[in-house]
Amino acid sequence: MINKNILRGIYPICPDSIQSDLTYLEKVEEVIASGINIIQFRSKYLSGRKKRFLLKSIHRLCMNSNVYLIINDDYHIIKNMDGCGLHLGKNDKSLLEARQNLGDSIVIGKSCYGSVETARLSEVSGASYVSFGAMYDSNTKHNAIVINHKIISEAQKKLNIPICVIGGIDKLNLMDVKKYKPDMISMISGIFEYENPGREIKEMMRLIEE
Repeated sequence: MINKNILRGIYPICPDSIQSDLTYLEKVEEVIASGINIIQFRSKYLSGRKKRFLLKSIHRLCMNSNVYLIINDDYHIIKNMDGCGLHLGKNDKSLLEARQNLGDSIVIGKSCYGSVETARLSEVSGASYVSFGAMYDSNTKHNAIVINHKIISEAQKKLNIPICVIGGIDKLNLMDVKKYKPDMISMISGIFEYENPGREIKEMMRLIEE
């Protein structure tokens, strides 16, 4: 069974843009070692060869640090990697089909954007957690629609699985996000834009745990 204790706290998502493999992996390693429970590898614009190369290293780092690795969108890779989960977006593989094929022991997350109804149906279909956003204008997804934050409170009343928030979240608005008491807070540029992302995560963890 899935350990739901991992589905809480800061949930980093690896950036798509890579200028240097070495620098990218060094930052990811810092993040993995910072005390997080879970991290997502997102690779919308990487070649299959580059993706496999990076994943091999990231998977090893996660296994060594007891951090759960989520892979965005790539259903086929999941089947060949132990100890990994899957995150599905709007146009990705059917959640119900993924759960049926992958079994009950892995984490499967689902992006629900601003729809509580989609989240409710996702829970019924076997989602381990659901994600809402964008919370703010995002540097990563320029066309993302900013949601009404009250949706988070509404979702908490109707769902029995962890809720993640994402989109434009950084250290400056972190305390505003904290007010809604999400189980997980996802960040991309809000973490990886820093020279020392591991140190920044530790500081943000301290802020949300106070």
